[in-house]
Amino acid sequence: MTTDPQAAYQFGQFTLVPTERRLVCDGKVVPLTPKVFDTLVLLVKNPGRLVEKEELLRALWPHSVVEEVALAHNVSQLRKALGDLAEDPKFIETVPKRGYRFIAAVRERGEPPVPPPARTGEGPAAVHHTPWSRPAILGASAAVLVLVAGTAAYFYSPPAGQRVAGALPAIHSLAVLPLENLSGDKEQEYFADGMTDGLITELGKIGALRVVSRTSSMQYKGTRKPLSDIVAQLNVDAVVEGTVLRSGNRVRITAQLIEATSDRHLWAQSYERDLSDVLVLQDDVSRDIAAEIRIKLTSKQRAMLTAARAVDPEAHDAYLRGRYWWSTNRFGSEGRDDLWKGLDYFQRAIAKDPNYAPAYAGVADSYEMLGYVGGLPMKEALPKAKDAAMKALQLDPSLAEAHTSLAYIKGNYDWDWSGAETEFKEALALNPNYATAHGWYAVHLGGAGRLDEAVKEAERARDLDPFDPVINDLLGVELYYARRYDDALRQFRRGLEMYPDLGLWSWGMAQVYEQKKMFAEAFAQYHQSISLNKETERAAALEQAYQRSGYRGAVRQMIQIGEQVPDSNMYMKPISAHMYAMLDDEAHAMFFLERAYDERNPRLLDLQVDPALDHLRVSPRFRDLVRRVGLPPVDRLPAGDLPEHEPVRAR
Repeated sequence: MTTDPQAAYQFGQFTLVPTERRLVCDGKVVPLTPKVFDTLVLLVKNPGRLVEKEELLRALWPHSVVEEVALAHNVSQLRKALGDLAEDPKFIETVPKRGYRFIAAVRERGEPPVPPPARTGEGPAAVHHTPWSRPAILGASAAVLVLVAGTAAYFYSPPAGQRVAGALPAIHSLAVLPLENLSGDKEQEYFADGMTDGLITELGKIGALRVVSRTSSMQYKGTRKPLSDIVAQLNVDAVVEGTVLRSGNRVRITAQLIEATSDRHLWAQSYERDLSDVLVLQDDVSRDIAAEIRIKLTSKQRAMLTAARAVDPEAHDAYLRGRYWWSTNRFGSEGRDDLWKGLDYFQRAIAKDPNYAPAYAGVADSYEMLGYVGGLPMKEALPKAKDAAMKALQLDPSLAEAHTSLAYIKGNYDWDWSGAETEFKEALALNPNYATAHGWYAVHLGGAGRLDEAVKEAERARDLDPFDPVINDLLGVELYYARRYDDALRQFRRGLEMYPDLGLWSWGMAQVYEQKKMFAEAFAQYHQSISLNKETERAAALEQAYQRSGYRGAVRQMIQIGEQVPDSNMYMKPISAHMYAMLDDEAHAMFFLERAYDERNPRLLDLQVDPALDHLRVSPRFRDLVRRVGLPPVDRLPAGDLPEHEPVRAR
């Protein structure tokens, strides 16, 4: 191949024009920082040849002493731009301990393709690849990496700690994208995820910002979506992205702030601390980002962002592992197994440092969710969760997570409505961006009959965490309770588009169709929900019952299905009560509601607002149950978006 300085090079769907410093893909310019662009030029001009690291370093930084981490960062950015994979490369191959080879066929514009020469036996790159991450740096010891990793931040655009010239755009919302694990060890992903989560939590304390929550941010781990698509889906003004490198007792974060609309890098900085000061590091990053986007912090927010204490590294490591497993957001037995793993790690953290408050909050969250998904009976799970939450707040009253857990327990188990309200408000004052607090507060408000407020809180939770399945379901349910049936259907359909394998959306739609007297559609959705849960025999039995006896037959069959479900499932007794209410069988409906009362089932919070129970409300037994649960009186329920009709019963 010639090396004409005016040449343009083509490979795959890309055209590289060195003289114009331009890379084009399918007619669109691919933005690259200067050093990353120069790295590409050097590799493309040497197709098939192993370009040694030393050669690249000398060419890219002729007048500076730069360590290999900067080169690895350039290549990782380049792979991201090309959509390349380290473990299955189409363009750039890593040759361990030596350098890089451009393996795609390259031709100068107007010439036939030049295939890469045959390889000379170095073998494929033995690089660990993790989603969203760039190639690891091989051959250097971890201790050396920590000392030199700071140079990588310098090669961001703009330079570390500096802001680009010109007026700073208004930024009122942002997302922290999953930080890249630079360790080269896939087993360290939990640490990078934990640092991402920590930054989200710290930034979430800034009330003037809308900060996207963890579940939705982590949707982009391992994806190569254009930034424009990400910011459109999350509806944010800016994103924070960066890297994490942990080695020995040191940790380094590089972070950069990118404007959403222009993909312009506004600011970058690197931070390094001992692992014992990792919480201080997270506070530093959050404060600096707030300063760069000119968000005015209140005195309380400033205090919270400077209150981090030293932490035992082993306790913190166990805590991060616990959060990794707790945050899987999976349903079914797999999700319960992950919750148990998370709980075990939280308990290990406490054993290492009995004064580490976040670990107690993790224990509370674990027991709470184990009760919610049927991993433990509520009477066993929630008292343990309450003890852990109170211990967490005794050690650190500023933990929004612990206040939220305590609020949930007070409302759903203690039936202490005023106490729950106080805890929810405190949690949201401490972290206005904590989507879980908004979601559970919506449930609390809905149970109290404050349905307009409940929908607004659920919508706020959804805006903060648009991809969280639990929060999306909560919003659909609150719309259903508010008798906004068409809006509820739209919300459940939105959830189905995101998670088509989950049966809860079809279940929600079935209940809406019941209220609309669309019983054929209701049956179809119940059947779909059971089928999605891989209960083939039960789905077949339900179909047969419907064919024999219509919708009433299907309802009776669903009652039989419910009797086969383990007693620990908190949904089944309220579901059985719902089904008997549809059959206008008050005696059996009240029997199952009383059983739910005996086990202090959280679903009893919906007693006064569930449309399926409307025609039971005149019953003295029902009114007495509401009184014993301690629900605030609801004078009027919404008229709903259906014409006036008699109470809905199965036909």
